[in-house]
Amino acid sequence: MGAIRRGILRVAAATLVAALGLAVWAEAETTLEGIKKRGKIVVGVKADFPPFGYVDSTGKNLGFDVDVALQFAEALFNNPSKVEFVAVTSGNRIPFLQSGKIDIIIATVTVTEERKQVVEFSDPYFLSGSLLLVPKASPIRGLEDLGGKTVAVIQGAIQDKDVEQLAPKATRVKFGKVSEAVLAVKGGRADAFAQDDILILTLVKENPDMKAVGRPFIPRPYGIAVRKGDVEFIKWVNNQLAKMRKDGTYDKLWKKHFGEVEANLLKP
Repeated sequence: MGAIRRGILRVAAATLVAALGLAVWAEAETTLEGIKKRGKIVVGVKADFPPFGYVDSTGKNLGFDVDVALQFAEALFNNPSKVEFVAVTSGNRIPFLQSGKIDIIIATVTVTEERKQVVEFSDPYFLSGSLLLVPKASPIRGLEDLGGKTVAVIQGAIQDKDVEQLAPKATRVKFGKVSEAVLAVKGGRADAFAQDDILILTLVKENPDMKAVGRPFIPRPYGIAVRKGDVEFIKWVNNQLAKMRKDGTYDKLWKKHFGEVEANLLKP
């Protein structure tokens, strides 16, 4: 091998090592470091799930989850406005997180063993069972009356599997949005809508022609979710939740968003 060729190979090898080093350094940047460098946190929230996440007539994001996100932005930047909200659904929120479209999901994510395999969950910040929404004149009183009935569920929501398990003789119809499911019940295309208790209770307040029936079934916690393996970030999230509980912020937000129906809720 000639001296020139050996020199070329040495330069190529050094260039490869340097490139690999840069790649490792780039991958070593944590999510928190990336958020701080960017100057804002990108949060996936619901846009049709009051009182957790919804949009008012001016297009402003509101709700309990939104307020938690604002607290996180305040903790990161001393400025609650340093947050970008991305509307997510039950079906796309985890794919959005995994693809990097959002940094974190604060969007009524029920903690399940299956989901634990693909995301890191925070400590529980809400506990929710499920109820049924039906027309005021409906004879349905609970899960036991769903045999032969059509039940609206949200694509990707936990109620899809719950209804399949608890009311196997019911026919499930999946919708992408809460508003679509409610309209299906109102229009007679579905006999009931199964969803989280807090949402059903809120929908009843907004729709006097509807009622909530049954006893809350399979209560489970909500968790905030980050990408799988992002341990530092989820530890930071848990620390912030603990601070909010300790300084009274959590109780304040609870009263603000759930005060009217808190007698029907379980507090984690």
